[in-house]
Amino acid sequence: MALTAVAELQALIAAKISHGRQLPDIEQVPVAEAAGRVLAADAVSAINIPNADISAMDGYALPAAAAAGSQWQLMGEAVAGKAFVGEVPDNGCVRIMTGAVVPAACCCVVLQENVRADDKGITLNADIGERANIRYTGEEVAAGDTVLLAGRILRDADVMLLAALGFAQVPVYRKIKVAIMSTGNELHEPGTHISGADQIYDSNRHTLMARLQKLPVEVIDLGCVQDDLEGVLHTLDQAAHMADVVISSGGVSVGDYDFMREAVIRLGAIHHYKVAIKPGKPFVFGRMFKTWYFGLPGNPVSGFVGFDVFLKAALWQLCGAVEIPEPLRFNAILAQPLKKSPGRTDFQRAIIQQQPDGTWLAEPAGAQDSHRVWGVSRANAYVILAPESGNLPAGASVTVQPFADACL
Repeated sequence: MALTAVAELQALIAAKISHGRQLPDIEQVPVAEAAGRVLAADAVSAINIPNADISAMDGYALPAAAAAGSQWQLMGEAVAGKAFVGEVPDNGCVRIMTGAVVPAACCCVVLQENVRADDKGITLNADIGERANIRYTGEEVAAGDTVLLAGRILRDADVMLLAALGFAQVPVYRKIKVAIMSTGNELHEPGTHISGADQIYDSNRHTLMARLQKLPVEVIDLGCVQDDLEGVLHTLDQAAHMADVVISSGGVSVGDYDFMREAVIRLGAIHHYKVAIKPGKPFVFGRMFKTWYFGLPGNPVSGFVGFDVFLKAALWQLCGAVEIPEPLRFNAILAQPLKKSPGRTDFQRAIIQQQPDGTWLAEPAGAQDSHRVWGVSRANAYVILAPESGNLPAGASVTVQPFADACL
């Protein structure tokens, strides 16, 4: 079977999901808990921001533009939450604080540092023009404006906006249910005793669950399944009836004890099998009944890369997101040579550092074998090498993609 290019598989997954997905149900959540969720309906403002003409500065509200040296009689005070009540004559002014409503008769606010004040009034030290230092009703948001569109992944700044508009509850799509499982007779749970050299701890499943915490999903931990076709079939069948998505780790290759792909075919359909990526050539994408299935390789680094390259965007799409976050990428200079064989897109783990002149340097985070978990922990970025690329010398320009949670 010919290998599929990375971009081609990404497009295939997006197209299949777009054609076959059902949007999750809608629920209301408190506005303070909305960040990281997907907005399920357009957010339309019921109010203006500002909701009145308000002062942008501490100073004095005047009924007309004025020149330096002019004198104005003090009539009272306006503060945020307590407007001035009364008339403002042609030669009058009102002491006003930032955020206070500007009296209807006034058309500008002179800064307090630009006046000389006494008990009777003020004298201007500088000219002041009409409309100066006033925030006008609805100049940022007008009642009836659509401020956020359905399908948006809500950010902290969106919570600030929604709360400012008076939203106590926000309609979002419910969290999708994602079932996680590992396969392999050699796998043991962290914290248990390993008795033989042929046994290892299951890091993949726990890594997946940790990474899913950053998405609006409910994780169903199915544990580790033994390398047995009937057992795998039984677990997948159960998962397909309780989850929107199933993600497995291991068992997707073509070895004598790799049963995952066969089990998915018996329960549903495989849309794709192999991809031109390193690490992680075996990658299963399919569907069982109404449940989407993603099968990651068993090598830890392969699964880590596959999640970033294929699963993250697909999961956001299934959560109802319209604007899928694109990873940040930019150029860096290799600090040392890189080895690469042509044929597959290579996501090498690297450490990037910005130099005093603003340029970035990249160096490999150790050897690039797909079992080297410490290398991923030390790394803070990928170096992405095109399929046609071969070995690269120090000083070559490469594309880098910082890890989303890395400190740079």
